[in-house]
Amino acid sequence: MLKIFLTNLGKYNEGELVGKWVDLPCEDLQAELEAIGVGKAPYEEYFITDYESDFGIEVGEYDSIVKLNELAEQLDELDEDEAETVKAYLECEGGDIEEAINALGRCVFYQNTTLEEMAQEEVEAMNLPEIALRYFDYEAYARDMNYSGYIEVNGGVFYMY
Repeated sequence: MLKIFLTNLGKYNEGELVGKWVDLPCEDLQAELEAIGVGKAPYEEYFITDYESDFGIEVGEYDSIVKLNELAEQLDELDEDEAETVKAYLECEGGDIEEAINALGRCVFYQNTTLEEMAQEEVEAMNLPEIALRYFDYEAYARDMNYSGYIEVNGGVFYMY
């Protein structure tokens, strides 16, 4: 979800706050601008005074609403798992949202698990003898997984290959 508060710059400079919340993606940005009086002389400029985003996107006052709308369309096309993977990517790798979307084919997000739980599942799949399992250090194995690129984040474990 991406929402921006569009504000009429000319009216703002005159001391009047004229604006509205716009959910992106939006099919008719021009109509939204016209709704706040932008596009008719002397009010031809807008700026963004506030925003909300589920993805931690930072929006500047003068960012292009066309580009933001395109980005929102890309985000809207993601399924739930892809959206969670993008959020995990941003938490681990930083960068921008477009980078995260482009990386979807090179990473995986294991939801609702910890590194230690993943380590235990992996070791159990090895069919080791019971005596070996009794002495196995899952915490240490999980730590080694972390060194191998598995990163525990909010809501799960992220891995980039």
